[in-house]
Amino acid sequence: MGRIAEIYDGWINLVFKDSKMEKIAEDRFEICIGCDYLRKNNSCKLCGCFMPAKVRSKKSKCDDNKW
Repeated sequence: MGRIAEIYDGWINLVFKDSKMEKIAEDRFEICIGCDYLRKNNSCKLCGCFMPAKVRSKKSKCDDNKW
């Protein structure tokens, strides 16, 4: 899956909630909350992504290999 497809997947899952994906997103974002790269606007200093969407992309991975 290309980067654009990952971004699209994350935003679709952010808008149209699925309980299984929400559990995965919750677990991932919990890791992000403790990360020094997370900005106050919930974007990542390392990759630049808006994390509430990225954590909902099934194929995305943390650029710092935390999830």
